[in-house]
Amino acid sequence: MSFKKAEEYKKANNFNVKFTKVLMNEFSQWINWRADGRDSVLDVGSGPGNTVRESICPLLPSNFTRLVLSDISPQMVELQRKEFSGFERVSCEVLDIGSEISDEMKKKLSTFDHVTSFFCLMWVADQQRAMNNIYELLKPGGDCFLAIVADCPMIDTLVSICEKPQWKDCFTGWRDFYAFPYIELDGAMSKGLGFMEKAEFIDTKADLRYNSIQFANDEQKENFLRSMPNKFSREVSAEEEEEIFQERLEFLNQFNFGNYRDNSRRIIKPSAYLILCGKKPLGSD
Repeated sequence: MSFKKAEEYKKANNFNVKFTKVLMNEFSQWINWRADGRDSVLDVGSGPGNTVRESICPLLPSNFTRLVLSDISPQMVELQRKEFSGFERVSCEVLDIGSEISDEMKKKLSTFDHVTSFFCLMWVADQQRAMNNIYELLKPGGDCFLAIVADCPMIDTLVSICEKPQWKDCFTGWRDFYAFPYIELDGAMSKGLGFMEKAEFIDTKADLRYNSIQFANDEQKENFLRSMPNKFSREVSAEEEEEIFQERLEFLNQFNFGNYRDNSRRIIKPSAYLILCGKKPLGSD
């Protein structure tokens, strides 16, 4: 699952930056920072990097050893490198956390005191593989803090046309591509904890949090929708892709996304986020 329209995403993700700050402040006690301040951090699914720079960097100890941003999308990693140009102890890597990580990449990355991820892992079809990889990328005694979108109006919008007769042949197998594994909120925490515990994490914790997506204007909203990835099962023309976008936009406009417009009769649906934390045991490989 790769975001190719990185610039559009960056123009529209201010609400993610703000909510990451909220989560980092609220759950900071879940992260076991080193007493000597020489922490190393890997962020998974860092997008264009502005969320990490504005929400995570200010909380790092001044003498942290290294920060690695990563994303499956080369376009996003290119923006990360621009965002962190001139920063010491920061690097950016193309990484698919949902697939087998090569020995070469494991050697390059080594291991970390902390792995964080914000609003990324819901795109990964193989959650167990992702949790296993995160576990392997931690030092013994290291921990992870993961915020995963469980349900939101954007998910509803993306899948809204997949079974429509006109577009059904474009989205064959869409349930594998748009996996969204925690959309059933009643079982989301136990499901996430199950993946973590199978990966051998200990001291696992889970919670649910809610936040309303707020855009400043229609341009931001449309940029965010345009940035969402597609996987078409047949060749789609530019005209068809635009028609798909417009149908999704019409669906999306049912929802309240900010006070910049009249929201009477619009649906209020806060986004739900699964928060997970776990620790790799001391003495483990």
